[in-house]
Amino acid sequence: MINITFNPKTFTLDVTGHAEHGKKGEDIVCSAISTLFYTLGEALYESREMMAEDIVFSDEDGNGHLSCKPKAEYEGNIARTYWTILVGFDLVAKNYKKNVTLNVVG
Repeated sequence: MINITFNPKTFTLDVTGHAEHGKKGEDIVCSAISTLFYTLGEALYESREMMAEDIVFSDEDGNGHLSCKPKAEYEGNIARTYWTILVGFDLVAKNYKKNVTLNVVG
């Protein structure tokens, strides 16, 4: 099971676990979640001038972490970027309930 946790107050996203929907390298659920996660990372990187601090990104053994601290005047922009990607995570979670959970905390 892939567990996705987002904290909108701290702009922190954690993705842990494995979908186990298909063979390694052929798992469409894992592929969808990975694509969304890396898209968010790249979008934040492309918006780095809006950040008050460096973006924190890690991806080890299928576990991902992404966090940032936007400048106050850009919080809305960065929040929209996260929420857009979360719509994608939610669509995958709704269609593959046995493989993905999405939690918004904070």
